[in-house]
Amino acid sequence: MARRGTASPGSFGRWWESQSDRHFQIIAYSTIISVSSMVWGFVFLFVLDGHSDPEVEHLVPWSWLAFIGGLAVAFYAAPEFAVYSGQRQILEDILHLDSRPEILRRHKEAEDAADMLGKSYQARLMGLYMMHNVKIGKKYKIESVSPHRSAISPEGDEIRIQSPSGQSWWYTTDSTLANTLPGLHPLRKQSVNQGLIAGSLTGTMLLAYNTMLGLFTSSSGERDHTLDLTASIYEFERVYEISPHYDAISILFISLFAGLLLSTRPRTESGEEEE
Repeated sequence: MARRGTASPGSFGRWWESQSDRHFQIIAYSTIISVSSMVWGFVFLFVLDGHSDPEVEHLVPWSWLAFIGGLAVAFYAAPEFAVYSGQRQILEDILHLDSRPEILRRHKEAEDAADMLGKSYQARLMGLYMMHNVKIGKKYKIESVSPHRSAISPEGDEIRIQSPSGQSWWYTTDSTLANTLPGLHPLRKQSVNQGLIAGSLTGTMLLAYNTMLGLFTSSSGERDHTLDLTASIYEFERVYEISPHYDAISILFISLFAGLLLSTRPRTESGEEEE
């Protein structure tokens, strides 16, 4: 029975409490999806003037839903994501400390962050304590792992060895994207990251080449015409323009592919940045 003056949590509250080890993942993906929906709705409604185009009027209600719903979810999720990201950065900094006195000084800060982030981070903190012979008591009853970013086996299990340092961009298993999206173990596979590099680089180059120099030939036989993606999506009569030609959808896709390409780079440790 609940104490007087307190209210028992509802069904959502009970579910949220049961997902304590996945809060960071849920908030991260909620933020990404909501912001993406909001951006799509804004671009469609206010940049492309989709609301005034009778050919795509069936998309207008969905775009308003994406814009308003994304704005509402992002209003709550984005600040929480910033808090969790800040706590993770604090813990990552502590997990790379080599000084036992400094670890002891910051142990409360580290444990508060690990409590918020879940068992996988608690296990890494225990691994740090064991490496430096720090007494941890019985607070965490889980098996410890390496405090540094662990590699992931093809089966999704953690390999308890420190990831090799100094990895090149093409061979990294510890990309910025893998660290930004918690819980997506396939992103730590070398083959997956290489596929993302190849795909995003190809997409960026093709779109940029199409925009600036043109991928399509004119009636004269010269390859000097750009495919206008905005006009193509809306099925306008004129979809080819003399290069260079810039349209909103092409610029948006170039930005997305370029951002994805940059996110596949090896994550830079705070210690490396200082050097």
